[in-house]
Amino acid sequence: MVARSGEFDLIARHFAPIAKRDPAALSLKDDAAVFSPPPGCEVVVTTDALVADVHFRNIDTPETIAQKVLRVNLSDLAAMGAVPGGVVLTTGYNRDLPEDWIARFARSFGEDCATFSVSLLGGDTVGTPGPTFFSLTAFGYVPAGRALRRDQARPGDVLAVTGTLGDAALGLSVLTDAFPGLDELSKKFLSDRYWVPQPRLTTSQACMARNARLAAMDLSDGLAGDCRKICDASGVGMTFNLADIPVSEAAKAVLADDPACWNQILGGGDDYELLIAGGPDDIAALGDQVTVIGTVTNQTGEVLLKDLDGKMAELAPGGFDHFK
Repeated sequence: MVARSGEFDLIARHFAPIAKRDPAALSLKDDAAVFSPPPGCEVVVTTDALVADVHFRNIDTPETIAQKVLRVNLSDLAAMGAVPGGVVLTTGYNRDLPEDWIARFARSFGEDCATFSVSLLGGDTVGTPGPTFFSLTAFGYVPAGRALRRDQARPGDVLAVTGTLGDAALGLSVLTDAFPGLDELSKKFLSDRYWVPQPRLTTSQACMARNARLAAMDLSDGLAGDCRKICDASGVGMTFNLADIPVSEAAKAVLADDPACWNQILGGGDDYELLIAGGPDDIAALGDQVTVIGTVTNQTGEVLLKDLDGKMAELAPGGFDHFK
């Protein structure tokens, strides 16, 4: 076990300075934080755990891990239409991690909190002989009764996504030395997409500005699996057009060499893009923030994919599941 400061010294040195930005944290000197939501708002709460060599690679930098820990939770808030408020962070550091690693993690975490105007309100810090892990709970605010929900999709709705799909899954493959013929710029783009998610908070608030019936969720475990969560909640089916799925130039280069990588793009995780269902006019109002990729049907639970040859087939569930 490496020598480093004790729990309370670590908190005081590396995390209390972040918490000082918000008086609700009480400088991390009390047992809990105290805060109220803005008038007329409800509190949206989400939590995610990230474990070394499950959600991030143990050899990844503390800077990118810190960004991922925060941003995957902000993506959940975006999916609900919430404006981020504060977070509570639990950290479990492997006993062999040096304090410099923790300092770099905290510095990056604090910078990202400032980027997204998020307050650190508290948490817990432990050491463990096992893998390093993090659990972050995020609080956001949404006008009362107006949270974006998965149960609001209706037959005839248009389906749209933000950004491009599959980059993170391909990026993880790049980091395991797949695609040796891919150019270096494409490799960097894809690996960056794996390391640092981009929570679509701006598009989320554009959805809220419509004040319309919209269903939304973030794609953390792959389109093929995640889309069924909206189907189940809303009692609908979906049809997607493969030709309309937005892919980056780097992903196109991968597909040109190996079209079978479509399976990775549709079923891989870590996209953290938004899947949105709504009326055609409401989706069109989002402009170039989204790409239309399909429609909602009345065939409950049925998810179909029209391939590049125009043939229709069921889209296999795929997606990441911790218990499979």
